Amino acid sequence: MLRNIVHLRIPDFYTAIEELRQPELKRRALVLAQGGERSVIQGVNSNARKEGIREGLPLCRARRLCRRIHVMPSDFYHYREKHRDIAREFGTFSPLVEGSHPGSYFIDITGTHRLWGPGSDLACRMEKNLHGKMGLRARIGLASNKLVSQVAADCIGPGNLGFIFPGNEESFFSPLPVDLLPGVGEVTTSRLAGFNIMKIGQLASFPLDMLAAVFGRSAERLLKIAKGMDHSPVLPAQQVLRVSGMKILDRDEIDPGRLESVLFQQVEEAGWNLRRHNRCPGNFRLEILYADGMSVDTRRRIFSGSFQSDRFLFRSILPAFYQLFQRRVAVRRLVLEFSDLVMPFTQLSLFAWEKNTSSKERNLQKVLDAIRMKFGKEIIAWGKNHKKIRRAG
Repeated sequence: MLRNIVHLRIPDFYTAIEELRQPELKRRALVLAQGGERSVIQGVNSNARKEGIREGLPLCRARRLCRRIHVMPSDFYHYREKHRDIAREFGTFSPLVEGSHPGSYFIDITGTHRLWGPGSDLACRMEKNLHGKMGLRARIGLASNKLVSQVAADCIGPGNLGFIFPGNEESFFSPLPVDLLPGVGEVTTSRLAGFNIMKIGQLASFPLDMLAAVFGRSAERLLKIAKGMDHSPVLPAQQVLRVSGMKILDRDEIDPGRLESVLFQQVEEAGWNLRRHNRCPGNFRLEILYADGMSVDTRRRIFSGSFQSDRFLFRSILPAFYQLFQRRVAVRRLVLEFSDLVMPFTQLSLFAWEKNTSSKERNLQKVLDAIRMKFGKEIIAWGKNHKKIRRAG
């Protein structure tokens, strides 16, 4: 049976979600980046692209290109939630939905024609359903494999369908530039240009032995994708729940007290998200990037009751921080990630003095969270956010 694979891609997914929250942002050049001029741009909308701004560009350079850009912090937790909601909606049409990257979805609709009709009609119906329920437009590609359907979707505008009939994969690929192939970046494109290979059809007809002399083992894969050959199945991604945060410092910092303060801010943000969604982490990963480019990280188990208080959580992570922070080199970036999230389970204390201490911490944390829920998350914070913290022994 011939396969029918639909690929739906939502252009500029992150900024599209923000524009749903605030429709007035559609008229502005929107850029998503963390605070600080040294941060890297993580998302742009169509207006920002017209100004020459792309993902991965330093924010300070983007401001020089366009002074009227509107910068917003990224909310990746919200983006992942929307991504899962969209994948769940597509799951009503087929059980095989692969969404390995937010805003990009493969759906295997092979054998569904008796239930939903022709594949082209079903593909358009899925996009129409996405627009009606989520307010998002997607580019649609339909072909016999994932590779061709992805390229077909990239060749058209949002709301349109690119349908490649089985057997026409090579003729469809032939006039297209080689950089449209997934996995072929700027380096590979420039090396192919040295052989005067600009189109996919030229690459497909190039001798394998000559190509292998330059690209080695990857030469065979290049020829296969140039001919539109792809047998990879559509695999639903396993959901790995994580809460993570990255802080790029405004300037390189070596003072331990200031670094502790930055780490506590990340812990406080993560603790808020964990308690808000009633989740308890089983592991955490801490990464330190030094100013000279060297990176060190560690992964450890964490006490299940720590999430109930930011200070308990911080005291569980602080020893790992000082185990990593051993070099006399300034720090540029801190990354903190919590994984293995489960529903919390609290064990009763055996001793009265432990109960009193822990209950005071939990009650105080509950009061802080209640104030934030009513007046905003930034209205109140622990004092450790704003002063030097004594190094724990």
